[in-house]
Amino acid sequence: MKQYYAERAKEHDKVYLKPERQEEIKKIHAYLREGFSGLNVLEVACGTGYWTQTISESALSISASDYNSEVLDIAKSRDYKISDITFFEDDAYKLSKVRGGYNSGFAGFFWSHIPLNKLQEFLNCLHSKMESGAKIVFIDNAFAAGSSTPIARTDKDGNTYQARKLENGKEYEVLKNFPTEDGLREILGRYSGSIKIQFLKYYWITEYKLNL
Repeated sequence: MKQYYAERAKEHDKVYLKPERQEEIKKIHAYLREGFSGLNVLEVACGTGYWTQTISESALSISASDYNSEVLDIAKSRDYKISDITFFEDDAYKLSKVRGGYNSGFAGFFWSHIPLNKLQEFLNCLHSKMESGAKIVFIDNAFAAGSSTPIARTDKDGNTYQARKLENGKEYEVLKNFPTEDGLREILGRYSGSIKIQFLKYYWITEYKLNL
């Protein structure tokens, strides 16, 4: 996965240009601008900073991490609306460089790349960096036949995989899980009694208030 996203870095944002998805992309941009207004945001797996740039239009501060230097280089090159923004390399399952105390957390298009047996580990780590009552938001892909890359296989644990080909011709098998609303509520219900979930045609959005 790390090698795949390193090689895909320069072509990564093209995925947001699919014509049939533009209306929902606009909705997500508007949602993030409004949702993180005035908050101190910890963003995990920020990638190229595509969504970080939108969040910066209203957030008070952003600490954005990724484990891949190639995508971080792109993220750092963008223009942002706030000066209090930091990018750093870190493991999403450890966040060892994060001191904590944030009042909001965000991960865009990372949930689908987490093995099912590591979801709780990831959530526990992220939540440990939040203050009680923090706002957490996840956004990711919903499977849409004809637009999404087909599922190539499913492993014994229920994880699904796609076969992807980069512009340089290299092919990779990529973990890509598509959760259900019931599945999201089941795991997040352990941490919050206030969960909002929207399933659009191409994307889903989950927001909850963290109870510590």
